[in-house]
Amino acid sequence: MAEARGQGERRSRGWSAKEVIQGKPIRRPTHPFFVVFPIAFFSGAVVLDILGRLGLEGTPLAATYAVTAGLIGAVFAILTGLVDRSQMRPGSRIRAVATRHMVTQLTATAVFAIDLAVRWGNRHSANVSVLWLVLDVLGTATVIAGGDVGAQMVFRMGYRVGETPEPADPATPSRVSQTDPDAVGRVGGSEGV
Repeated sequence: MAEARGQGERRSRGWSAKEVIQGKPIRRPTHPFFVVFPIAFFSGAVVLDILGRLGLEGTPLAATYAVTAGLIGAVFAILTGLVDRSQMRPGSRIRAVATRHMVTQLTATAVFAIDLAVRWGNRHSANVSVLWLVLDVLGTATVIAGGDVGAQMVFRMGYRVGETPEPADPATPSRVSQTDPDAVGRVGGSEGV
């Protein structure tokens, strides 16, 4: 009853921009949704460039567009990730891991931005440059490494797992959301979160 009242009050006053970006109105975290796009397009660019090196026509242009789409997807993944990180307590272990994840993924994004700049002028070429392929592989390996760090936050540390969108009484330990990594350590007894 109190939970329904809390949600009714939330609807009447509206959602903040930060809550919308985090997916609170749809009761789903948005960052995991958006990360699939850069991962898919960046790894697709690697496959296309390999096929181009093997002689398949049209792949340099297709791979260039895949890198472009991956960078567009990365903008949304970065935005939602930054908002999630802003909710973490400074100095906490989860924020340190999130920072490592962020730096790794920003590095991957920079590699692909360089890749796009290098290939853009020759995107209609019939041949795939070895440099393009090297940048694709380096960027994709970095995305995978950063994804592993992100997975540690979810699967090892429980960040945003079992989230309750609108706890009725945030002070009640049984209602504390697991989105607060520091609360997980206090309430759930998890060490080092």
